[in-house]
Amino acid sequence: MAGQEDPIVNLSKILSVLSHPTRLKILALCAVKERTTRELREELGISKPLLIAHLKQLINYGFLEARAEIDKERFIVKKYYKTKKFEVKISDEVLRKLIKNNS
Repeated sequence: MAGQEDPIVNLSKILSVLSHPTRLKILALCAVKERTTRELREELGISKPLLIAHLKQLINYGFLEARAEIDKERFIVKKYYKTKKFEVKISDEVLRKLIKNNS
């Protein structure tokens, strides 16, 4: 499998991203309605750098999308986040297929 990531390793990374309580809260909040960085920080009670780290992982793995909007009155850029539609399915059948396709 030179040059390709092992599907089991990839699944493990996805599950790791979803296993963090703060990231799950972010996904839940952004599934209800679009949220700004400020709204998320206030709801979660975490620092901006920590929030940005969590948001990056969720965006990189395709669970969250972001859009920017210019607030012309305050001359700032607001970022809005929204949970993308996704489904994670893991079962013994899925695991067997991963092993079979990997051998």
